[in-house]
Amino acid sequence: MKTASLLAVAAFAAVTTLHAAPTSAAPPKSLATDLKGDLVALDGKKMKRFDDTKLADTKYVAVYYSAHWCPPCRTFTPELVKWYNATKPANPHFELIFVSSDRSEKDMESYMAGEQMPWPALKFIKKQTDKTLRPHAGRGIPCLVLLDATGKVLSHSYEGSTYVGPTKVMRDIDATLKANPATAAATLSAKP
Repeated sequence: MKTASLLAVAAFAAVTTLHAAPTSAAPPKSLATDLKGDLVALDGKKMKRFDDTKLADTKYVAVYYSAHWCPPCRTFTPELVKWYNATKPANPHFELIFVSSDRSEKDMESYMAGEQMPWPALKFIKKQTDKTLRPHAGRGIPCLVLLDATGKVLSHSYEGSTYVGPTKVMRDIDATLKANPATAAATLSAKP
């Protein structure tokens, strides 16, 4: 009798499992969604709200942690601007976002304008409360981090506690974009 009851329960469980309504997985996290309304960009020498729709098809995001008062940052930033201006046109599925360690919004604006940073930035007032980009910051600056569209770290200026620098991340971005060109990204996003 016990064996028959156990078999009946097991059969019921198997049938129930087969016919159970499918559970829907949570939608994948999206940096574009998480950052909506939190970014600004230069318009001449003044900040304006960044057009969030420009991040919709972004597959890779580099996050640049820097400040105007940091001599190594001021040495590296012109190199990054030159690299970005050469890289971005062929890679619309890539974006770079600046996260300031400056002491004031005025200092951040001055730094961005002076270095002619063409990319968006996290609003200065969000730098302490942001839960999307700040957690990826290294122990020091300049720090560059490459993320995929879900926020997964693909490359970092720090490997553990060892500082390998932002130029290593730039090389990794180049390799990632070469292996995943914009035409492939467009084809992938066009598929239903």
